[in-house]
Amino acid sequence: MTSAHTHLRNLIQLRERLDSHSDRVTAVHAKHFACRQGCSGCCQTERTVNDLEFAALTEGFEALEPTTQERLKNTPGSGCPLLLDDACALYEERPLICRSHGLPIILENRLDVCPLNFEDMSLKELPETDLLSVDTITTILAVSNMLYCQEASGDPERRRPVSALWDDSSEMR
Repeated sequence: MTSAHTHLRNLIQLRERLDSHSDRVTAVHAKHFACRQGCSGCCQTERTVNDLEFAALTEGFEALEPTTQERLKNTPGSGCPLLLDDACALYEERPLICRSHGLPIILENRLDVCPLNFEDMSLKELPETDLLSVDTITTILAVSNMLYCQEASGDPERRRPVSALWDDSSEMR
């Protein structure tokens, strides 16, 4: 396994930890979550990703059936270009920001959550362990991306739109 693949593995481990946190919090607070499969309210803008997450998305996109790839390329819209029928076509490879949607978060000492969730409960009532620290996740991702870029000759400052996965004219590809 090359070093670049090691860093992809690091991203996978970070995803697994975030998914585990998400599973635990949604199970404990199920009655406070309106988020569900088919809810795409948080997916209405195109996201940008760093080189590490772009590499993972590229692997996922290339593994899709050609018909699904074509649907993604040809589906007009202003939301996330990975959205097909209100579901993420690359759900298993989705970026960390997407994995955090709907969860109660703490960002720069401010609590936040999807406005559809926790309508009847103050986030201040939650145990600290149920809050996702976006600052921590972002820091770990930035370091992982920097290490990946050193091995893969990437640019740790670069952000790419998700649609660059199939936009052959994109210089960022």
